[in-house]
Amino acid sequence: MQEDINSHSGKAMPEFPGYTGDAKPALNVIHVTAVTTREHPIMQSCIRPSHEHVSMAGIPTEASIYKMVETAIPGRLLNVHAAPCGGGKFVAILQFKKSSRNDEGRQRNAAMLAFSAFSELKHVFLVDPDVDIFDMSDVMWAMTTRFQADADVIAIPGCHCHVLDPSNDPAMDPSIRVHGIACKAIFDCTVPFDQQQDFVRSQFLEIDKDKWARELGL
Repeated sequence: MQEDINSHSGKAMPEFPGYTGDAKPALNVIHVTAVTTREHPIMQSCIRPSHEHVSMAGIPTEASIYKMVETAIPGRLLNVHAAPCGGGKFVAILQFKKSSRNDEGRQRNAAMLAFSAFSELKHVFLVDPDVDIFDMSDVMWAMTTRFQADADVIAIPGCHCHVLDPSNDPAMDPSIRVHGIACKAIFDCTVPFDQQQDFVRSQFLEIDKDKWARELGL
């Protein structure tokens, strides 16, 4: 029995990268005789590229990366986010703290450790402690103002990644030998330690929310 027994479209179901996967033979078939629910059920999606799905995938990705980096380079990695744009598997943002000039370069070591911790990872973004890794706009701000492509992108070609990424295919790049091989990349958006004084973000006074709430009658 094919997975597309009802549609005969050649496609099965939406996958976490945002594309619909090819239908394959269904080796195990179950027959459902009844489905019951409570009144007004709450339905959570755990398939397709939903946030529920990518969160379930991303949490163990983050944990495996953090554990490996903290073991090898303790005290520098502050946080990890397996961003939803990568389906919880393809993209990781590492918030790294450089405390001395001797920490310069360790952020890139951390990125390589992340690839070792999770082999399906494709892109690693390295950012400083003042960047909100859960806000992609802030991450892109760091990339725009603290990154130069000719010096700060590290390409690692010919690596095994994930077969559900359609760009990992010889049709995209003749250098790719078989489907599922890709070029991993590190985007180092951190400020060099000896230049940190030139990259201090603008500071603003905290808003007294209670004061304005009272004046607006809220």
